[in-house]
Amino acid sequence: MSFLYPFLNFLQPGVFWPALAPYRPMLVATVIAVLFELIRTRPGDAELRRRFFLHPAFIWLGVFVVVQVISVYYGGVRGMLEELDFWDVYLLFVAASLLSIHDARSLRRYVWGMMLGSAVVVAFGLYAVAVNLPTLAGGRAGAYGMYENHNDYTFIIIMVLPFAYLFLRLARTRLAKLLLLALVVACMVGVVLSLSRGGILALVLEGALILGLTTTGKRRVLAIVVLALIGSVAVIHQFTAREENQRGLYTEADAANSRYELWRAARSMIVARPILGIGSRRFKEFSQDYGEISHDNRGKVAHNTYMEVAADTGILGFGSFMLMLRGIFRSVRGVRLGDARGDGLVEIRLATFISLCAIMFRSLLDAKVYDWSYYVLAVLAIATSILASRAAAHGEATEQQPAAPSEPPRRPVVSARPMVYRQR
Repeated sequence: MSFLYPFLNFLQPGVFWPALAPYRPMLVATVIAVLFELIRTRPGDAELRRRFFLHPAFIWLGVFVVVQVISVYYGGVRGMLEELDFWDVYLLFVAASLLSIHDARSLRRYVWGMMLGSAVVVAFGLYAVAVNLPTLAGGRAGAYGMYENHNDYTFIIIMVLPFAYLFLRLARTRLAKLLLLALVVACMVGVVLSLSRGGILALVLEGALILGLTTTGKRRVLAIVVLALIGSVAVIHQFTAREENQRGLYTEADAANSRYELWRAARSMIVARPILGIGSRRFKEFSQDYGEISHDNRGKVAHNTYMEVAADTGILGFGSFMLMLRGIFRSVRGVRLGDARGDGLVEIRLATFISLCAIMFRSLLDAKVYDWSYYVLAVLAIATSILASRAAAHGEATEQQPAAPSEPPRRPVVSARPMVYRQR
């Protein structure tokens, strides 16, 4: 279950096979996963789960979800229940994921499930460009479901890339290494084909973090210099290609003005309703009431996750969201690849740190608080930090355990019988 559950979540079976959508396959999968893990509880799981669910990141996630529901109080009980129906899936996802993780081995399986599920989405985006699917806006790479939009498509790429790269160290078979290498290449190609300007900037930042934290000495300096040269060319190419792609329709200047317009409206919302905001996911609906919004920008998100969270749910929503991210960040910071012991915990923690930094940067240029990346990174940060501390405590206990007293050497037994008896 630790592999299958994240794989299905990122595959999005209800979208990939629309005939399954009425049956809410992921809700069914979540219920099955929870029941399965509760039935097969192992010794020591109770204490591990207690520590999982008392982690600050999980607690603040719960608070964040509650604030989302309360923020639409003006819609009555029905409106609050509808909001709960939207947001509870994230809390249930994190809870079910943590229940499926028992040790470092199950955690590695979980990451593999996440990577392969994401690989399907990334590959579909490349396929869509190759056959020029009509669903692509302007021919820019995008996948389906949550990642149909070309900007949203880059979120899953930025999330999964560090894990694919660092798991190359853990792969033992040639097939596994080929799959990971293919995913790394597909991620980079996917960002380029998406023509997302924010996506390419986040990709270059993420590449710098990967090389800076996985290399040392002269190799690090050389790698950063090479990345700076290649990254500069890639960014210039992306901006030029996007300008050419929307020539006469939506220029770079239009994009900048559009964002400023939406950000001003978000600021007005925050000033007008500082505590609970205008209501969860209501920015698109009410933005024109708080600023001069041009026709093309009506119904759009704020293009900045933090500003939209603050506008939608005020100080309470923004504070709980940032405290959740703080809990994730504190759990994975300061990890050194040289401390790896072969169980994958260090690699996963480092990949989580890199992915979190890149996603937080990407969130400055697009509004996507409901993206799965925040919540899967919460799972990985909680699980790796608790498992690492348990392993460290077990190691210290083993070292401090007094050694069993060694028995003194036995003296050779001397027979009291006269030598003459040995001659008989």
